[in-house]
Amino acid sequence: MPLTALPLDRDLVTGWRRERLAGLGIEPALGTAERPSPAGELLRRVGALQAQDYGSGAWSVGLRTGLTAAEVEQAVVAREIVRTWPMRGTLHWVPAEDARWMCELLAPRVLGSVGRRFDELGLTETDVKRAGEVLAEHLTEPMSRPDVVDLLTRHGIDPAGQRAYHLVGYHCMTGLLCQGPLIGKQPSFVLIDSWVPVSASPTRDEGLATIADRYLQSHGPVTERDLAGWVNHGLGLAREALALLGDRVERHEVDGEVWLRHADRREATSSHEAPRQGPSRGAPAGTAGPQVHLLPQWDELLLGYKTRDVVLPPEHTVKVVPGRNMVFRPTVVVDGEVAGVWRRTSARTRTVVEVELFRRPTARLRRALAASTAAYGRFLGHETELRVEGD
Repeated sequence: MPLTALPLDRDLVTGWRRERLAGLGIEPALGTAERPSPAGELLRRVGALQAQDYGSGAWSVGLRTGLTAAEVEQAVVAREIVRTWPMRGTLHWVPAEDARWMCELLAPRVLGSVGRRFDELGLTETDVKRAGEVLAEHLTEPMSRPDVVDLLTRHGIDPAGQRAYHLVGYHCMTGLLCQGPLIGKQPSFVLIDSWVPVSASPTRDEGLATIADRYLQSHGPVTERDLAGWVNHGLGLAREALALLGDRVERHEVDGEVWLRHADRREATSSHEAPRQGPSRGAPAGTAGPQVHLLPQWDELLLGYKTRDVVLPPEHTVKVVPGRNMVFRPTVVVDGEVAGVWRRTSARTRTVVEVELFRRPTARLRRALAASTAAYGRFLGHETELRVEGD
């Protein structure tokens, strides 16, 4: 498709925020749907959701589907979704049938860089190979993390100093293992071949096209660098994947930067934009606001992009990532913009949601915060209480 030029203005950024919220399944606000949607359906649409912390990862699925924490775990038990390391050396939720091929296609870049860490831990090639053989023999059923550590120890592999963690993570990235359901409060590990009844097996081009298609549909508008960062590969691979989509990619130049959007997203936003004018430029007429969401610690709305300025004003970055070390605080998002942070604490009989906003809240914003807090309580399965800093 031809490159079109658009001015960078407030309406355009507002439209991009709304489009990303909708594409990532965050809007409409949680609790407005008539019934929950399946977790697998969500992940087949968005591609993957970060889940390095189990509780935050479960909430990432719950807030997009209306499922409770127990129902998210049931989707794992039902082998509908899987938690594993497909890219960036980071845990993600992915559709169960895609776990193997996504790891095999995307993880080798990370696998190629683990040698130095293995050397630091005193792990040899023999240790890695032996661990794979032991795990392949014994993990035909889910085994808790402590039991996996014990298993490796019994077979002469020293698990100390994070050796066990890195060995298991390595063999998840190769596509040998994935995480299974929780055993008590512990994650479990199991052979993908034993746990996933049917694994898809696309060709390399089919896999790249699937990843680019899902990413663009759910995360757009994006840049080539966003896609490259998401899969932790160079621009060459990102451009190769995008080229496989052909005319399904729309390109728009904004202040010298080329932004990409999936052509199929136009139908979802055409009700409030003029034909052929690029990304959506504002909220639909009659949309009530503000739309408030309590996002988990690591959420795709922030972590799914190389540049986060569209949703996170630069002046607030240090409040969200205090150490500038990729350890994000859970965020309060108002109409697609990060407007505060929150944390969960426990009282005697309830969970307390403590909110720190970057601006003084209006009465409408407080009501929306209360509704989002109640939705979080439904996800957890018990009562919640909202506390706003400064009250």
